[in-house]
Amino acid sequence: MYVVLDSNIWLSELGLNSSMGAATRFFLKQRRAKLALPEVIRTEVETNLKRILSGLASDIEKNHRKLLAVFGTLKEVVLPTEDQIRDRAAQIFEGVKIDIIEVPFTLESARASLQKIFAKAPPNGINNQQFKDGVVWADCMNLLAEDSVSFVTEDTDFYLDRKFEKGLATNLKEEVATRPHTFNIYHSLKELIDELRTNVEVDGSELARLFRAEFDDSIASILERNGFAIDGAPCVQVSPFVTEDPDRLYIDFEITTACRDTTPEGRSDAELKLKGDAFYCVTEKQFSEMRNRGEELAFIDGSGERKHVNVVVGTANIMLGHRTVAHSVRHELR
Repeated sequence: MYVVLDSNIWLSELGLNSSMGAATRFFLKQRRAKLALPEVIRTEVETNLKRILSGLASDIEKNHRKLLAVFGTLKEVVLPTEDQIRDRAAQIFEGVKIDIIEVPFTLESARASLQKIFAKAPPNGINNQQFKDGVVWADCMNLLAEDSVSFVTEDTDFYLDRKFEKGLATNLKEEVATRPHTFNIYHSLKELIDELRTNVEVDGSELARLFRAEFDDSIASILERNGFAIDGAPCVQVSPFVTEDPDRLYIDFEITTACRDTTPEGRSDAELKLKGDAFYCVTEKQFSEMRNRGEELAFIDGSGERKHVNVVVGTANIMLGHRTVAHSVRHELR
């Protein structure tokens, strides 16, 4: 399956660096779908992204000067230079971290677009001549000869009566009908993700085993201090999140295990709840950077009162001066 994203999607989702963009990259990789990039879209995105980034930098600089006028002194704001902005815009597709199939601009696609312009047929609007849109459509039709195509665009010129809910314009639907594979059009990445979404299974038993092994001393300590022992298999709840790396999930989890009283006090309904997080490599099915974020032992004492013993585990970072902030994404899969 080929997936083609129109320029408006690439720009609004910041080169797929947004939360929805990260989810798209993840599911594309899971489904082994091919991301196709027509040359006309690449050129338009690089050109407009440079303009957008330059505008953002200029706005920050202007607003900083206004704040400086009021406060008198402020820390200096370091912004990317025009050269850095130009280079980053030109490299935006290289940072996607999934394979991209380049679709070069061809005379055949140009002719097909011109024919639609002369015929005043979609995707050319009533009051404009969208040469680029016609070329993108022709590229999609060429890809459709090889495999199914999913096209995501917010441009209403591709839709019947310029309304998303009505689907493809009539002449475009007729073209699709002559091709050997399936064509789908979506007006948002969310629609595409709903179609691509696949279940990702995380082995809860293995996660619990590794967590217990990693933090055995701490877990044994809370049990021994309070006179309890593990009694049964763990119940694991996992909340997976897509990250900026399409191969890696961030997972937040709770491990609950029944416990038995090792004292003669007659305590009952005891359970140990462990909270943690980690990263999970989907392709290799491996956990990494596991953290213990808290332990809670709950039970009913001899008088029938519910008791809780908590151990909060955390880390503190000391930062001197201005820190460098790194972009990260957390998009819940479920």
